[in-house]
Amino acid sequence: MDTHLRLKLGVALIALTALLATAGATHAQSYPTKPVRFVLPLTPGSSTDILGRLIADELGKFWGQSVVVENRAGAGGNIGADSVAKAEPDGYTLLFWNVGIAIAHSYYRKLPYNALTDLATVSQTTLMPQVVCVNPSLPINTIKDLIEYAKSKPGQVFFSSAGNGQTDHMAAELFAHMTGIKVTHVPYKGGPQALTAVMTGEVAFDFPGLPVALPHVKSGKVRAIAVTTAKRSPIAPEIPTIAESGVAGYDHAFWTGIFAPAGTPAPIVAKVSKDIAHVLKLPAFQEKLARQGVEAVGSTPAQFSAFFKSEVARFSELVEATGIKGE
Repeated sequence: MDTHLRLKLGVALIALTALLATAGATHAQSYPTKPVRFVLPLTPGSSTDILGRLIADELGKFWGQSVVVENRAGAGGNIGADSVAKAEPDGYTLLFWNVGIAIAHSYYRKLPYNALTDLATVSQTTLMPQVVCVNPSLPINTIKDLIEYAKSKPGQVFFSSAGNGQTDHMAAELFAHMTGIKVTHVPYKGGPQALTAVMTGEVAFDFPGLPVALPHVKSGKVRAIAVTTAKRSPIAPEIPTIAESGVAGYDHAFWTGIFAPAGTPAPIVAKVSKDIAHVLKLPAFQEKLARQGVEAVGSTPAQFSAFFKSEVARFSELVEATGIKGE
């Protein structure tokens, strides 16, 4: 091939690349032109479900298009996540999940998808504490009380969770690992069922998300003894942190985020991320989240990617240290 022909081909390739990029950007500007499917891989009524529906509703108003929420629970959230990983990468199927997706990567021995390669990070949406809730009939008013109670009955104190490998499960496992207590895990089908088990006395404690827990704390059906984050929640400042209650260094946040199938055009991912950030910054919407003890984030795809990888690594270390594994 002579130099002249190579030069012509090079120019043509550059022109084609520019044309495709322009077409992709133009397509992204008009997105969405039809309803968007919002997959929540957990049961209705959970903290993630509540937040996902709030954000989907607000996005739908902003876009002028329906955002259809679909609960696809099962296998610890992995059925829903896998369905999104295998969906058409056109921006019309999105996954809304929480920290559980970072846990799943190392907790389960075998998954039908790889969250790091089969999904694209769009935006971290929210951040909030989980709450250590105990049955009010038990002699447990503080974290110190819980530790002493568990140590007096090794292996005989039960805690609930929304399912194996879920964020409340791992928050409790981290707590047990750091305090040296031996407690027994009882997984339920979802967050509401796990918290109900605390109310009825089937189990002693749970680590639910703040939005689900607060109404029951206020009604006296459960007793909140600590929050999991490094700082107290502005909406419940009377509840101390686990760290200040004697477990130095304990810090576990419940976060949510949006993912798209890998291969979704970058301009569409960028537009969804930008639009989510816009919605999360609306004063009225921030106030709505704040009333539930939730902090809006709205990160870029790159920021969320870096954060997500760090969370995957963090839970990989915990799984290795504790030896707990899902099937």
